[in-house]
Formats: sequence, structure tokens, C-alpha cells
Amino acid sequence: MNSSQTSLQLPSPYRLVELESIDSTNAEAKRLAEQGAPDCTVVWAKRQTAGRGRRGRTWVSEDGNLYFSILLRMPYPMEVMSQLSFVAANAVADAVQVAATRGAFVNVKWPNDVLLEGQKVAGILLEGEPDLKTGAFKWLVLGIGVNIASHPALEEGAYPPTSLAAQGVEGEGLDVTLMLDTLTKRFLAGLATWRNLGFGPIRRHWLARAKGLGGPVTVRLPNEQVQGVFGALDEKGALVLHLDGQPNRLITAGDVFIPSIPHEI
Repeated sequence: MNSSQTSLQLPSPYRLVELESIDSTNAEAKRLAEQGAPDCTVVWAKRQTAGRGRRGRTWVSEDGNLYFSILLRMPYPMEVMSQLSFVAANAVADAVQVAATRGAFVNVKWPNDVLLEGQKVAGILLEGEPDLKTGAFKWLVLGIGVNIASHPALEEGAYPPTSLAAQGVEGEGLDVTLMLDTLTKRFLAGLATWRNLGFGPIRRHWLARAKGLGGPVTVRLPNEQVQGVFGALDEKGALVLHLDGQPNRLITAGDVFIPSIPHEI
């Protein structure tokens, strides 16, 4: 593991840890958390040798893409802290929109992916250490990966991936450092909004870009598969699934698919 110097100066209260290579920025941020690293520590690596996505999936981590994690220490209940994935998704979508070609479509996918022209360009992984005595997290690590120069091959049954380069972005739009700078500043602004005004503004921002909202979806849960209509996002961030002739169902975790498209959304 080697660190290198950078001219990037993130605004306070961020503390940047820049690495050439690491197993996983989330794993390193968790190790630093256990060692007492402060709130808003940012771990940024040029490459990951064991990058991870949701549900233990591998996150391919080639040079030229953005991989980083933010360590957060906030004494909020665990169910409230999950809202930070939406704060992050909004920040990623905003940053991708800035870098993308003019008029490009950028969407967010429940629960925490970002799409560019209908293809997955970024993902978010939220991990934490719960304190069962207080019902809050001791710390939370928010991992973000953005495909800038390249993207992984399409896997069967997965949502089609893309990158900024594959969508015709050139020049500064492919600058990883600039993307990190833009994204962390957008996240900081969203974090301030969330802390001061609650989830409402974050929720409205997210819904304005939501993929599949108002249409039929299939939700794959650990022990069942449910079909319905993606009706809304509730006040805590759960997907509100409208079921034919039955009460609405709140989905707090799961994989969502659009039946008419053979790819995960």
C-alpha cells in the first residue's frame, strides 16, 4: 500500500487519505474507523484489488475510475442513517451530470445506483458498526465507485454498465480528481441540507431523477419475488410498492427489476 501526494484540497471538515492501491476503500475506511479516525475522513485509491458492491458482489476496479469512501461519525438512529445513501446518490448524479455531455440523461436507481443514458455508471455501498446499546452507529462508511474511463463487461442478469468515456465524454470530464472534488462538495452540501432540513428535500431531489417511478417492477427478496408498481419513496427511504388489490408494501432492501427489460435496474 503506497500513498502519494496530491494537489487536491478538499474543503473542511474532510481529511483526505490518498492511496495508489488498496484491497477496498471501504475496508480501509473501516480499519481507520476502528483506529479512531475522525468524522469525514475520505479514503481515495487509484486501484482496488478487492472492490465490493452490494450483497458481496465484486466491483471491478481498473485504473482511471473513481473509488473512494467517506467515514462518518454521527449519533443518529440506524434507520435514519440509511438515508445517507440517498444523499450520496444525489451527489453522484449531480457530479455525473456536470461531467456528462450536454443533454445526457442521468437517473438514480433504488436503492443506491446512478444511471447514465439508462446504464449503470456508479454504485454506492453503505456499511456501519452498530452500537446495540444506543441503537445508533458507532461509525458509518459510505463507499462510492464511478466508472469514468472504463466499465466492466456485462454480466448475465445484471444491469448494463457504462462509463463516462463510453458515453462520449472527453477532456476534463474524464478527470478523476475533478470528479472527486465535485462529488465531495456536492455531498457536503447535501449533508448540510439533510442535517438542517431533514430527509424531505433529499427525497424530492432523488425522486426527480428516479428510474422506474410509477411503472411496474419486480422486487426480488431473500425468500420471495413480488410484483407491483413503484409508487413512491416513503419518508424514511423505503420503496413503496403498490400491489393489485392489496395494501401497499414497504421495501427496505432487495433487488428491483423492470419486467419489460431483462436487466436489473
